[in-house]
Amino acid sequence: MENKLKLSAYLFKNLYHIKRHQLGLFFSGRTAKNIFVSANTYNSVINEDFRHIDKNTMELLIKAKVLVPKEEDEFRSINIENQKILKKQRQYHSEHLYMSIQPTDKCQFACNYCGQEHNHAEISIDTIECLIKQIDIKLSAHDYQDMEIGWFGGEPLCALDKMRIINKHIKILTNKHKIKNLSHITTNGYILTPDVYRELKEQFNCRRIEITIDGDKEFHDKHRFTCSGKGTFVKLYNNLKSIVSSPYYDKTKCMITIRCNIDQSNIDGVIPLLHKLYNDGMQDKIRFYCACVVSWANNGAGDAKTWKIIGKKSTEYILYMLTHGFRTEILPHRSGPYICIGTMKESLMYDAYGNIYDCSETAYSTRYLGGPLHLGNIHNRGNKRKNSALATIPHMLLSGQIKQCKDCKYYPLCGGLCPLALYEKEPRCPMFIYNIEDRMLINAIYRLNHIK
Repeated sequence: MENKLKLSAYLFKNLYHIKRHQLGLFFSGRTAKNIFVSANTYNSVINEDFRHIDKNTMELLIKAKVLVPKEEDEFRSINIENQKILKKQRQYHSEHLYMSIQPTDKCQFACNYCGQEHNHAEISIDTIECLIKQIDIKLSAHDYQDMEIGWFGGEPLCALDKMRIINKHIKILTNKHKIKNLSHITTNGYILTPDVYRELKEQFNCRRIEITIDGDKEFHDKHRFTCSGKGTFVKLYNNLKSIVSSPYYDKTKCMITIRCNIDQSNIDGVIPLLHKLYNDGMQDKIRFYCACVVSWANNGAGDAKTWKIIGKKSTEYILYMLTHGFRTEILPHRSGPYICIGTMKESLMYDAYGNIYDCSETAYSTRYLGGPLHLGNIHNRGNKRKNSALATIPHMLLSGQIKQCKDCKYYPLCGGLCPLALYEKEPRCPMFIYNIEDRMLINAIYRLNHIK
């Protein structure tokens, strides 16, 4: 049997020297399993000399798809698995309706990487009525278990009064159709007080709140400042501290996640921010993750060269988080094509003007208005399309039409990520592709320490 096996094309491997010892690691992109072996076994495997490898180890390597049949077309096998993953995801979303609402294009901030155009528009009562009718039609056409609203902007809390009106109607609809009403919100956090948090949790049934903090004060205020140029860190960080320390905060019902957008200018601001969160006792009360700044609406923000630097630097972030009680992922998981509004059959996004899209990044930009990703307007009875070209991205991935993904050994771990980025031929590759060997070692040491 051994002479019919080969190393997987999606295998990541390295021999590590730790003090006086050697540790061989195999991380399978096919199964996302990280396996550690002796140096002798490691060398035998990479040389495809399986004669002296014991039966149990061989079975483990085959099961993890470190070793695969020589004749196997792995890309085809991965996509057969991906079809099953997609089927499960689509079955789930056929029972759980997700809609995104951007009630305003207003924002107090003038972030230097934002791709939106802010004209101080707010959703009208007339548009709200049309929106509620559209949602009612969707709920009447199919039996759902629940509906989740994703609130985005602009800054959605700038239109909190309109959010309340919409939420009131949503509750009536979900009661009428006897389904659960859920939500989440992405906010800049500037006016997210403990009272607003409580209202979102209790009245909007908000399960998670995401705010963006781009480093400590020194770095954040150069990234995310008000329209008048004033820094925003102190106010939003104080809001965060007040919420997390309030009696209303419940991370099991409504967790706050902090996203840190990174480019070359604030790459050194992440550890100071983590240190501040740790000193204020928030490491086990919030979630934290980093994301590379990317081009938004073709605004030129972010670049692949910087992503590589950030990816390598993220090893430091992971180590700090692990040693200071933060919750973080070390290694990626097996992943099928990315699922988002654009690839969910019934999901849509509505902006303050009544425009309909199937991607949260396409609103409030003249680049997309009236283009192929613009599905119509809620006030016009005709000329509405159900989905844009984003819905075809999973099929393009499965059929190998996106060459950069087809030829990439990270494909089964990444799934192509953002469909909009793939559609625009600007893939947003994940950070882990730049430090996968570091992550393998960190994972192995972490597991060995816990075994002890």
